[in-house]
Amino acid sequence: MIGNYDALKIEPGKKYIDATVGGGGHGIEIVRRGGLLFGIDTDKEAIEQTKKSVQFQMPNAKLGQEIILKQGNFRDIKRLAKENGFEQVDGILFDLGVSSHQLDTPERGFSYRFINAPLDMRLDQSKGVSAQELLQTVSEEELYEIFAKFGEEEHSRTIAHAIVRARQVSSIATTRQLLFIIEKEMSDKRHVQGTASRVFQALRIAVNDELSALREGLLGAFDLLYHGGRIVVISFHSLEDRIVKQTLQSRTIRILTKKPILATSKELYVNIRSRSAKLRIGEKL
Repeated sequence: MIGNYDALKIEPGKKYIDATVGGGGHGIEIVRRGGLLFGIDTDKEAIEQTKKSVQFQMPNAKLGQEIILKQGNFRDIKRLAKENGFEQVDGILFDLGVSSHQLDTPERGFSYRFINAPLDMRLDQSKGVSAQELLQTVSEEELYEIFAKFGEEEHSRTIAHAIVRARQVSSIATTRQLLFIIEKEMSDKRHVQGTASRVFQALRIAVNDELSALREGLLGAFDLLYHGGRIVVISFHSLEDRIVKQTLQSRTIRILTKKPILATSKELYVNIRSRSAKLRIGEKL
């Protein structure tokens, strides 16, 4: 996507990390170009999907040798890489946000498109507090902070108050229940989808502590790079992009993208979800 393979400068026999391996699309392309891959994902399903994709698309590839896959949060990238023989690498890719598989799986609760999906939103379903538990337990002020900070939603105060009122009657357990609360509070129904999208995004970020994990992951990644190694980050909203930009500027990095690279019209035609993607590239000095 938007030139990330060229940005990584993939060369045969060199080592690369895909810190958000997802369904394996990026990682498989790295291996096709001759790179050795260490793939990480906090989502167990993503690791299993990548294994299946490798076996189907590259039946001769050697899992455990050319391709090593581990479940884990990229905030621990430095430890995970060293434990698996990737303590020094030539390139690292972060493709942030949630995958299409996660968005399109109703049981994960990431999207308001599925009416009665459970409000989970955990990237690693074996750990942490679900969105349902968070909505039920945090204070109104904390809810306001989540929606205002992580969703940049102008109706944050109103929606936080409405959630607290609603949960006194019954637990907010499904995507439909949360969407109904948002709809009730919106006088202009044309803006319901936009507000719902920002509220769901904010909850997902809070549930998974995504922004702190991103800061830690980027800092760990820099330490793993050889001199001349590349870090490539694709972000999907302004909060992520701001962290990426500031972190790149704070390190001994040559920034190769003064402005982020955006998806081309061709890429938008193939994948409409790339419309908000921003790619930044840094090279370790």
